[in-house]
Amino acid sequence: MLYGFDVGGTKIAFSVYDQALNCLFEDQRPTPDDYDSFLQIVCAMVKNADQQFDCRGAVGMGFPGAVNQQAQTVYCANVPAVKGRNLSVDLSALLDRPVKLENDANCFLLSECYGGSADGCSTAIGITLGTGVGGAIFVNGAIHSGFNSFAGEVGHYPLPATLFLQHPDLPNITCGCGRQMCLETYMSGTGLGNLYLHYAEEPLKGPEIIEKYRAGDKLACKVVDIYFDILAAGLGTAILVLDPDVIVFGGGLSNFEVLHEELPKRLPEHLLPNVVLPKITTAEFGGSGGVRGAAILNYKP
Repeated sequence: MLYGFDVGGTKIAFSVYDQALNCLFEDQRPTPDDYDSFLQIVCAMVKNADQQFDCRGAVGMGFPGAVNQQAQTVYCANVPAVKGRNLSVDLSALLDRPVKLENDANCFLLSECYGGSADGCSTAIGITLGTGVGGAIFVNGAIHSGFNSFAGEVGHYPLPATLFLQHPDLPNITCGCGRQMCLETYMSGTGLGNLYLHYAEEPLKGPEIIEKYRAGDKLACKVVDIYFDILAAGLGTAILVLDPDVIVFGGGLSNFEVLHEELPKRLPEHLLPNVVLPKITTAEFGGSGGVRGAAILNYKP
């Protein structure tokens, strides 16, 4: 059996899959604040599944962060309980089996490359547009994590200077990483809110802005238009670097249907002439993609 964990700031999702990637069991628990409690919860869920399915399942875990490849410690700002810990080493010892860790965006894309929207593709980019921006790269049958495990972090590309030629009044926003003008601060759901606050001087969340856009509100339409320009410019850089077959979107903003109409119109101006655009699609597995991808870390086709 394949066990998948998707660890977030508020909950730990857990699922059990068979070798055909059929989901047989699901569970979730609140994410604790301390490390010992975190280890106890994960171990209890694994051991309960072992007993229920009379096996020793293979364990994979996705989380919003990266593993320091030298120290093997976890960098995970949104889950304080595991930040700086040797999570894989400690869980492997407690469970007496290997435990594979991977970034949650990488797990999301891995799931889509096995039976999902990117199945059969040689090169794929995964983008999650939620509170932040997650990015992942899949090349020739495997996730590409990179030397520092930060490959695919499209959200931390700098805002292209060409956008200031189109929109010279764009705001200068400081990212949570400490740098200025990271794409995440404009491309995410939070970023859409940042843009609206700048131009409308009114705080609104992404869904509220989209509702105003659909109602024809002129200021909301202006903000969404600028948002799509920024999104296309950021993706254009990623396409030029990787030349993917497909880009798979996840997260709340991926359900904004206009996104899939506008990107093919706006991308060409950020690419070389005569470039064939990749397929642009939404995730087939939606919210379950992270936990499914974590299980696939141990999958052997």
